[in-house]
Amino acid sequence: MGLFSTLGGIAGSVFGGPVGGAIGGALGSAIEGNQDKQAAKGAANAANAAAQQSIDLQRRMYEEGVARQQPFYEAGVNALPGYLKGIGQGGDLVRGFTMGDYQADPGYAFRLSEGQKALDRQAAARGGLISGGALKAATRFGQDMGSQEYSNAYNRFRDTQGLQRNALAGVVGFAPTASNQMAGLGQNYASGAGPQMYQQGVNTGNAMISNQRTNQSTYGDIGSALGKYLGGSSGAQAAFSQTGFGGSGFGSGMAYGNQDLGQYL
Repeated sequence: MGLFSTLGGIAGSVFGGPVGGAIGGALGSAIEGNQDKQAAKGAANAANAAAQQSIDLQRRMYEEGVARQQPFYEAGVNALPGYLKGIGQGGDLVRGFTMGDYQADPGYAFRLSEGQKALDRQAAARGGLISGGALKAATRFGQDMGSQEYSNAYNRFRDTQGLQRNALAGVVGFAPTASNQMAGLGQNYASGAGPQMYQQGVNTGNAMISNQRTNQSTYGDIGSALGKYLGGSSGAQAAFSQTGFGGSGFGSGMAYGNQDLGQYL
């Protein structure tokens, strides 16, 4: 209050008693209003800084989550062309069973080799000759192996195809799963950070509105005090023109404690 009283005294000595006091009070209100503006600005800045820290934390968590899902997404995307080719028309994962597949089957090759060895041993034991019974047995062996082993080879071929399809499909499935996870992370970030970004705008806007209202009130008080003074009498107007804001009296009084009062307005 010492500063406000001094302003009233300065204005009183320049403009005259009650009106000077009113002007001094208006100037004091200007200083107080500026302090209010600084307080509103500081509160808005503090709230915005806290909101920004939360936004930055949520963004970091979002980016880390996406980075963890990225390898799975890329693995699925990279496996997709091979899977589509394999299950396409004539693809290795769906094509039919052929005689070449049958002959290449490990079980068929093993049983054929063992049967051939048995015939060779028998022929060697007979001096290179094979009896009629042995020939019949060889024929029967070949027929039995043909029917039994073909079915086994076919089933093994289909099982292998199924395993390959399922394995590739599983890897391809990483991509949509990871994509869904990343979409969820993005939604969480938007839901958490979006309102805080909005609130930052509200905080700044409220501070600006508060500043504007303070300025209007302060300028109104000063204008009202000057209006009362200037409207009082012709003598008052003459005095103002002689000692106005550019005059030596008020001009020298605008320094308080060697500090420029302009910093408060």
